[in-house]
Amino acid sequence: MLKEISCNLCGSDRYSVVYKTYAGDISSVEMGSYAITDNERGMPLRIVRCSSCGLVYANPRPPIASLLDNYSNMIDPLYLDEELGRRRSAGIILSRLARLKKPGKLLDIGCATGYLLDEAKKKGWDAYGIDLSKWALDHAREKLGITNLFLGALKNAGYPVNYFDAIVMKDSIEHLPDPKATLVEMRRILKPNGIICVNTPDMGSLISRTLKAKWWGVKQSHLYYFDRKSLHAMLETAGFAPIKTMTHARVFSLNYWLLRIKDYSPALYNVFSFLFGRGIAKKSLLKIDLGDQIEVYARKMRKLQYIDELEASFLSPEKKDMKTVVVLPAYNAEQTLKRTVADIPREAVAEIILVDDASSDGTVRIAKELGLKIFAHEKNKGYGGNQKTCYAKALEEGADIVIMVHPDYQYDPKVIPELIKPIKAGHADAVFGSRMMKGGALIGGMPLWKHNANIILTAFENVVFGTYLTEYHSGFRAYSAKLLRGVRFQLNSDGFIFDTEIIAQALLHGFKIDEVPIRTRYFDEASTIKLWPSILYGFGILKTLLKYILHANTFIKFKQFE
Repeated sequence: MLKEISCNLCGSDRYSVVYKTYAGDISSVEMGSYAITDNERGMPLRIVRCSSCGLVYANPRPPIASLLDNYSNMIDPLYLDEELGRRRSAGIILSRLARLKKPGKLLDIGCATGYLLDEAKKKGWDAYGIDLSKWALDHAREKLGITNLFLGALKNAGYPVNYFDAIVMKDSIEHLPDPKATLVEMRRILKPNGIICVNTPDMGSLISRTLKAKWWGVKQSHLYYFDRKSLHAMLETAGFAPIKTMTHARVFSLNYWLLRIKDYSPALYNVFSFLFGRGIAKKSLLKIDLGDQIEVYARKMRKLQYIDELEASFLSPEKKDMKTVVVLPAYNAEQTLKRTVADIPREAVAEIILVDDASSDGTVRIAKELGLKIFAHEKNKGYGGNQKTCYAKALEEGADIVIMVHPDYQYDPKVIPELIKPIKAGHADAVFGSRMMKGGALIGGMPLWKHNANIILTAFENVVFGTYLTEYHSGFRAYSAKLLRGVRFQLNSDGFIFDTEIIAQALLHGFKIDEVPIRTRYFDEASTIKLWPSILYGFGILKTLLKYILHANTFIKFKQFE
């Protein structure tokens, strides 16, 4: 049975009829099956305009259970025929999003077969998707290898508070039984500095006003019809502040556009098909902006009524089930390896991996005695090359957090629980053990020349990177798996400059870095960089900073930073 509903935006029951149904008797209307590519026009549902706020919606409407059945049972193989065009359209949104937000966690609501998610992954996003169609999600999972998927409604997904950096809802809000409630839930799971993108047909466009009920945006599956004013109002009611509004260009094959023309004028279709629609030309992609698709980017409002929510974002509960793996980039560490491993708090880590860089001493033998998981290079690859293997192997083992500890016993691994706290709490993506905080470096015996050079380089790096770290050169670090998967560390140097390059990559991609104070020990057996290599290292840092400036501020780009 169809049911009369109130306005979802303001709650009013007063309305005027915009378009009557073609069936005549509203009570006898039956909903057909749903497919994304269904272009059949018709008015199975009456469309009304709220007399109070102007929102346009279908009223009365079918029971929610029948709507959900239609979506969950949807199978639409024709949707796959336009994969390339749909990917290009997704790329337009992602490019616009990139100007507002650096990659992090992205959720696509109504993700369908996962094309936007797949394109987002290529751009460094940690992509999540949600949809009601099992067929669509099976395709995303089996054909594209996307795993972070949820079958069902957003309210049932159970995502944590302040979890996503960006949320995209493309061609979905018009299908929702309760758009306002969905937007409120989106606000709950979006980070305080996150961005949402909502994309929907524009009821106020010139084409819509011209074609009226024959406009292709009028479908039996659409429950709400927005224009700029009503979409902005809906976003603001849910706690979002629109920051950019524009039209969205669609990208489809010539054949797709010709079939759209055929729906309106078979004669015109025949003409265009004869002129342009033969052979390979029918598969050519056309990007067309008809001005009837509205796209809004918005942030969370920062008003007094949301202050408690903002405060709660700084009190995220610590995650207890994150797998923590320690990696030891080892080279001739036989004298210090046992003591280093003995100080690693085993209750805080799941596994210890040692990567030997073609040592000439007994490092591998001792590692075997200690029961460590060992990977050995046949040839020496250098400090950076060793780290590349360390992180790749840790990720293969399913690590959520990877901690690098130099096995020369210079750093104190007993502070590992403190080092990983900010990552587990969601406050940081990388945490460095700083020798410079609380005077730990000089107390531990760091040579004065090295201490002062560290301070000068750090100050210079802070100016260029726009950060406020006390040290950039620590060899005791924790990285989230999200960061390691989100940057192209394999393209970095095999030398010591690797440590600075991965910082530049992390900052360019919007990852957050924190610090904790640590003790350090300088003694004869500990490995250390001598004066001349230190000078070369300093020049390497300056070169990396220059590349960072060019990549961030000019048309000159470097593949390792993409």
